[in-house]
Amino acid sequence: MKTAWKIAGILLLAAMVFAAAVALPQLRSHAFTGQDDGHECSSLRTLTLNATATITAQPDIAIVTVGVKTQNDSAAKALSANNAQMHRIYQTLAQYGIEKKDIRTVNLNLYRREERDNKGKVVKRYYVATNTVQVTVRDLAKVGEVLDAVVQDGANSIQGIRFDLSNRDELLKQAQLAAVEQARERAKAIAEAAGAELGDVRSISFQTVAPVPRVMLSAAMPKSADSVPVSGGEMTISATVNMVFDLK
Repeated sequence: MKTAWKIAGILLLAAMVFAAAVALPQLRSHAFTGQDDGHECSSLRTLTLNATATITAQPDIAIVTVGVKTQNDSAAKALSANNAQMHRIYQTLAQYGIEKKDIRTVNLNLYRREERDNKGKVVKRYYVATNTVQVTVRDLAKVGEVLDAVVQDGANSIQGIRFDLSNRDELLKQAQLAAVEQARERAKAIAEAAGAELGDVRSISFQTVAPVPRVMLSAAMPKSADSVPVSGGEMTISATVNMVFDLK
């Protein structure tokens, strides 16, 4: 009987020791993690700010969208007439020094149209051919003359003019670098005023704005038109940087 009690006592003691051995590392791990987290949170200091730099420049290229629309009872004749007018326009553009690489077809279409009376009966069927190209004019002084010339040679649709900068990417880069420099100078001044020292950059992101001014013209141009006065104005490229710095 005494032997049985001794064996039971030994087993109970072993179970208690095993339970303590399992629980102790967990308690130690929990205590260490809490202390470490508290240390990290108390030492983290950052400074976040925005800066914007703006560059203004005059556009040096114009993108003109022109088109030819023809119609005929015959699909072949509608397309043939369209091709003839478009060919004359290409020749005119070449005379103004516009290369083929600066002429891009953006729409070419041939479709049938029907006209109906009040009772819904078809009274006329015909075909419409359209061809629209985008022309890059690199000499802004010639834009008005080019528009006048293509209208004279058969362009009956001028969808608009968009001005742009041939060195847009370079100007955008300059604006971004200027914004970063402004942000760094301001951050350094603020840190010193707060009695701290500026540390490394933790994160950086950009927002850029480069609006493109447009001159919208009538969708249908007259057969004869005076040289169109065109001015590109100015374009503004802005870069806004958001930077987060560590503080020492």
